[in-house]
Amino acid sequence: MPAMAAKKIDSVVHGIQFGLQSYIFTRIGLRQESLVDTVIASMVECGLGECDFYAPLVAPGLAPDQYRPIRKKFDDAGIEVYGLSGFPGSTDAELTRTFEIAEVLGARLTTLGVTLPGARRIVPMVERSKFRVGIQGNPNMNPTNPDTIARPEQYEEAVSLSKSYGMSFDIGDATGSGYDTLKFMEAHLDRMSLIYLKDRRKDRLSVPWGEGDTPVAEVLMLVRDRKAPVRCYIDCDYKTTDRPADVKRSFEFARKALG
Repeated sequence: MPAMAAKKIDSVVHGIQFGLQSYIFTRIGLRQESLVDTVIASMVECGLGECDFYAPLVAPGLAPDQYRPIRKKFDDAGIEVYGLSGFPGSTDAELTRTFEIAEVLGARLTTLGVTLPGARRIVPMVERSKFRVGIQGNPNMNPTNPDTIARPEQYEEAVSLSKSYGMSFDIGDATGSGYDTLKFMEAHLDRMSLIYLKDRRKDRLSVPWGEGDTPVAEVLMLVRDRKAPVRCYIDCDYKTTDRPADVKRSFEFARKALG
């Protein structure tokens, strides 16, 4: 008989499902061939049971079936790959491949960084699939490209295009780009699929949680108090020499904020 996957790590705190945005392990000088193992070890150490799988964790061009041993690594560690991000989805061929990879990894959410015209164009494909799509956009109160999903009204228009759309929203990026982040979250929590928990200053510099201008604790308390069914994933992307310690510190911050 095939080996059973490990029991999923329980990382629910006060009703909130926490996880990790694995992007934060890229671009910090770690060897790509060991990134997946490093991410898994960090998540097991601090007790996170869900992951957003970021495309550059592995070499580009892998066939969907080549993700099966990657899924097994997460399964064996008790971690669910709940979502994907960083995968392309602007063309039919790109989106088809991204959905195929999501199927192999067992993901339920695909986060896409599409423009507003792109989000409109792919609606039929998304609705034929079984996946929810998180509209990532690029929060900015003063965008220069009218097609970018940047301002609050552009996010609203994007998610109104399909019931399969929600927002995968980075509260740190929003704060650093002129948003009143807590006000936006209060008004749009029901359309959130995933919240990326990042702390940034208003000058856009990412910092450890609690040192910036992003209302990380207040957003967490909002999700808790409204019992909103939205995932909250750690996204501490500041410069570091010890990312696993950053993840652990961030999760501890969240636990203390929630009481």
